[in-house]
Amino acid sequence: MTAVEDVLFYGSSPWDETWLTEHYLSEALSQRVRVLFVDPAFSVLTPLRRHGAVAGARRVAGLLARPRRSEGHVHVLRTTALPPKENRWARAASAPWRRAQVQRAVRAAGLDVGLVVTAAAFDDSTWIPDGAVRVSIVKDWLEAGAHLTGLPAEVVRERQQRTWRTADLVCAISTRLQDRLREEGVEAELLRHGSLSARTAPVSGRPVPAALSALPRPLIGAVGRIDARWDHAALAAVAEENPGGSVLLIGPVSPRADRGALERLQRLPNVHLLPAVPNVQLPAWVEALDCATVPYVDDPWQRYASPLKIWDYLRAGTPTAATGCPALGEFPDGLVHFALPSRELPRLVREALAEPAENRQHRTAFAAANTWDDRAAQLLGLAASRRALS
Repeated sequence: MTAVEDVLFYGSSPWDETWLTEHYLSEALSQRVRVLFVDPAFSVLTPLRRHGAVAGARRVAGLLARPRRSEGHVHVLRTTALPPKENRWARAASAPWRRAQVQRAVRAAGLDVGLVVTAAAFDDSTWIPDGAVRVSIVKDWLEAGAHLTGLPAEVVRERQQRTWRTADLVCAISTRLQDRLREEGVEAELLRHGSLSARTAPVSGRPVPAALSALPRPLIGAVGRIDARWDHAALAAVAEENPGGSVLLIGPVSPRADRGALERLQRLPNVHLLPAVPNVQLPAWVEALDCATVPYVDDPWQRYASPLKIWDYLRAGTPTAATGCPALGEFPDGLVHFALPSRELPRLVREALAEPAENRQHRTAFAAANTWDDRAAQLLGLAASRRALS
């Protein structure tokens, strides 16, 4: 791709919420080319529901007045849709409006878009300039996890199929996803997740966050959205096996989480539920842990996933115990203590806590050799090869 060809990136989650694959890739791409990141369309009713009539109206007015902003080197656009967003008639009516919003933002930013990437779906609301290479990033097997999205499985499947047919290039973040896509007749390139680079934040030497400094060690933590993926019983077993330490659940609680199981877990005296930590502060929290965990169940949703949080753990060097997600067993020996059944989590935590201190250096070195900057360069190279073939 040439230096003047910029990137239009459609996200599945807003820029100012928890960062996902598309956020990290967009930030890394912005070091090489200009990037416009398009948030999912918001309904004007959403702020009113969340913030009340007066505060919500002010928020809507602000969003409509300033839909495009800069976040570092990335241009971010918030598009608007007619409510209710999931109603097919509202979606059909909103589609040309949203395309026009994106096209107007591209012109205003002076972008020459040669690459369009989606981590969501290519549909009628997606504006794609003529001649641009179209890329679909497949992060999960959404059909298997439809219960987590709130959408019927058949709707999810139709959106996925349409997106893959539209794309010139499909990238999967795990080998399992590659194999599953092949079963659908889709050949995908492997584009794994990566670690933050040294330019983004210092790798070590941060003070222990105040919220953790007074808690008894060992500090055993799980970071991320708390939902049906987490095995609360396995975490309870870890807490009971480490009564002198602290088990930390760090992140927002999903509306679809098993509240009963979570409440039972919280009754244990050494279990602490802590709010989500901003991205810029998260490395200090992970580095302070004696053991980081990915306490996932073994189910069809996890079979194809590759959790982002593992790269925060590797970058910090923190001993890590993980279950439920086969991709976590693909790392070089010694980096992740892994077993598929989540009932093995207590044993894995014991192993992680007992490992030699020098293992931390092996993790940080592996993370430094596999950054989001490397993934961005790989994506641009793959897109350039597709351009050469067209």
